[in-house]
Amino acid sequence: MTSWPKLIPLLLMSACSTPELPEAQRINGVDWILVEMDGLPWGADVSLRIDGDRLTGVGPCNAYAAAQAATPPGFAARGIEPTDLPCADSERRRAEAEYIDRLGRVEAMRRDGSRLVLTGPGTEMIFAKREARGDEVF
Repeated sequence: MTSWPKLIPLLLMSACSTPELPEAQRINGVDWILVEMDGLPWGADVSLRIDGDRLTGVGPCNAYAAAQAATPPGFAARGIEPTDLPCADSERRRAEAEYIDRLGRVEAMRRDGSRLVLTGPGTEMIFAKREARGDEVF
C-alpha cells in the first residue's frame, strides 16, 4: 500500500512541470544545420544547438559556445567563443568568421515549419533540423 505523504511531492512536481512542446514547435534541444544565409545557399558546414541559455555548435574550422542572453523569441549570442584549432583552408576560415559575426547580430528566432530562422539587422539565417548520423559531427 502506498502512503499519501510519499506521493504528494511527486504529484506537486508533475503539476508544476512545463509540458514539452510538440516537435514541430521545439527549438531547444534540437541540432540545426545552416542551409541559407541572406537568401543564398550556405555551403560550409555549420551547426547550432540551443539549450536554454546556452548555444553550442561546430563551424567550418572550430567548435563554438556562447550564452543565449535573450528571452525567446528574442535572441542574443553573447561571449561567442570558438576553439582555436588550426585551419589551413582560407575559404573555411572566412566562412567561419562571417558566420560568427552574423550570429552576433541576430536579435530574434522563430520556428518556420521544419526550419529555424534567425534574424537581425542585415542578416537572415535559415537552419534545417539536422538528422542524427551516429558519432559523425558532419
